[in-house]
Amino acid sequence: MIVPTLKAGGTMWRWYSALFLANASDLLFTYTAAERGFQEWNPLLRPILLTPWPAITKLAVLCVLGYGLWNMISRSHATGRALVLLRGATLVYLLVIAFHVLALFMLTA
Repeated sequence: MIVPTLKAGGTMWRWYSALFLANASDLLFTYTAAERGFQEWNPLLRPILLTPWPAITKLAVLCVLGYGLWNMISRSHATGRALVLLRGATLVYLLVIAFHVLALFMLTA
């Protein structure tokens, strides 16, 4: 029988992995869109877009998030709310990626 903490931890890491991949894909699509003439909508990202800072910032934030999740799971804290927030953030990034794909297809058409 799987201990509930281990089961929740496995689910949490799957969603974290999906969020990590979605963030990386978002950054790659953003760079691709900028190369093809799209204007960045995020006013905070616009001035630093073609520098290493967006990738460094995303990596740092995801490392801190991963450490927090690991700490939460290892101490058997309630992971329900964290899992809901993690799922929500992942779904938002998946919607952003869908928007990127749609916009890039419209640009090439």
